[in-house]
Amino acid sequence: MNQTILEMRGIHKRFPGVHALNDVSFAVRKGSVHGFIGENGAGKSTLMRVLAGAFHADEGEVVIAGARVPAPTPDRMLELGIAVIYQELAQAPHLTVAENIFLGRLPRTRLGLIDWRRARAEAARVLDRLGFRVDPAARIDSISVAQRQMVEIAKAIARDARIVVLDEPSAVLGDAELEHLFATIRRLSRESGVSFIYITHRLKELYEICDEVTVLRDGQVVASMPIAETSTADLVRHMVGREIRDIFPPRAEAGQEIRLDVRNLSRRGVLKDISFDVRRGEIVGICGLAGSGRTEVLRAIAGADRIDGGEIRIDGRPVSIDGPRHGLAHGIGLLPEDRKTEGLFLDQSVAFNVTVCALGELTGGGLISGRREDEAVSRFVRQMRIKTPSVHTKVRTLSGGNQQKCGIARQLHAGTDILLVDEPTRGVDVAAKRDIYDLLVELTAGRGASVVMVSSELPEVLGLCHRIVVMREGTVAAVLDGSGATEETIMAHAVWQ
Repeated sequence: MNQTILEMRGIHKRFPGVHALNDVSFAVRKGSVHGFIGENGAGKSTLMRVLAGAFHADEGEVVIAGARVPAPTPDRMLELGIAVIYQELAQAPHLTVAENIFLGRLPRTRLGLIDWRRARAEAARVLDRLGFRVDPAARIDSISVAQRQMVEIAKAIARDARIVVLDEPSAVLGDAELEHLFATIRRLSRESGVSFIYITHRLKELYEICDEVTVLRDGQVVASMPIAETSTADLVRHMVGREIRDIFPPRAEAGQEIRLDVRNLSRRGVLKDISFDVRRGEIVGICGLAGSGRTEVLRAIAGADRIDGGEIRIDGRPVSIDGPRHGLAHGIGLLPEDRKTEGLFLDQSVAFNVTVCALGELTGGGLISGRREDEAVSRFVRQMRIKTPSVHTKVRTLSGGNQQKCGIARQLHAGTDILLVDEPTRGVDVAAKRDIYDLLVELTAGRGASVVMVSSELPEVLGLCHRIVVMREGTVAAVLDGSGATEETIMAHAVWQ
């Protein structure tokens, strides 16, 4: 289909001291999937909030199906068929799936009472149409994050949405769930003419699902073209304004001294006889399919989850780790997969998040010295290139990459020299990924730290890791040399029965 369903023309949006959107224009065709990509802070979220009516543009216009929208508001844009599904899902967790789908517009009986039977039946009809296996009567807080995202899509379709915006959906989805989402997008665009705006940091996804792509940088459109007419190298160049020929830094040689030795680690029903070691200055990757036990290995080593058997040795000595506090005492630090709910204090400052695990050196007379804290945190901000207005800025307001850097800084401030990091670059843009890769290599090559890294992105594992532990169904399927491994060999071990 070539009919244009949406145009945003000459959009400007200014905040105090920031020109967030500068003359942004693009168009979306009916029944197409239009990708948006750009570094954190490029203006993607601001632009989508203008489209949703949540922000008012200072200049420019929004045109839907050829008609200019004079004063966009959230209600008006919903009426016109615009549905934005943010990464942070806007749902009522204590209500049912059906109630969330029809939130604010539940069907009524002739007496004006809520028609619960009809609500559940209509919700079931929408879910069935989309091929989603979700119980309309289930509470939202009882279903998975992936299912919750499907409920948001169902809500949009139940409102007869013509344009659905998906903001970083793959940040919470596994491979199988993501493929299901892609199949749903293809079916709705092909059969119902629904258009999608797909925002992602993962270049691979653009080529799998999008027809066209628009690149934002510093609040401006720097490129917009059919996805078939561009390469990943060109997209990266447009995003960051420079060539990145090799996203991964050179791998330094690891030492011979074994720092961490995991022997026959077991947890009933989850892990069985996990054994591997990590040398000083080495990055060891752990990968495998979702549910293989990748994350559980890190949590068990750090003391976040109990173990039923096995042994952990540090520098050749057996240690007992009864919780994360004991792990830190032995120099083991964990950066969890979900940094927003488990890894950071979002409503606290950068300074608080960096220093909270080791306040001793900042205190005098039982009180924290604000001067010492500011000096220590400012040093980390400079060294790790954390982009923040000040050390007192709330971490919630930082980009994903800078939030992750704050998590790494906390571990360094606490004296961690065995760093366990789960999905280090999830939800992080290309330039920030390189910064994090540089930090991990600097930790190992420059400081002699040891890193164990879980990642679902195989190029990341292959590009950084000296050795790779492949997990399958809670066991170690193989330990591979990083310099000779390939995606094919990793996957062969991960799925072989």
